Amino acid sequence: ENIEELDKIISECAVGWSITRISKTALAVLRLALFEIKFMSDIPVSVSINEAVELCKKYATKEDASFVNGILATVSKQNA
Repeated sequence: ENIEELDKIISECAVGWSITRISKTALAVLRLALFEIKFMSDIPVSVSINEAVELCKKYATKEDASFVNGILATVSKQNA
């Protein structure tokens, strides 16, 4: 139900990247973490970011983990 809003945030933060260029795994992890950050105030932002990066390290590539970390760090700074 919030996927359009989450994808808009990703698009705004992923300068030079389109949603279609992001791996499916990294995109799913980004959506999950962003949902936690935006809509679940009982989960600390740092925990959401750390878990997202760890998921990418395990199920995607190291480059995906760095990309996800960068996007989520940008979002957390904007929301601070």
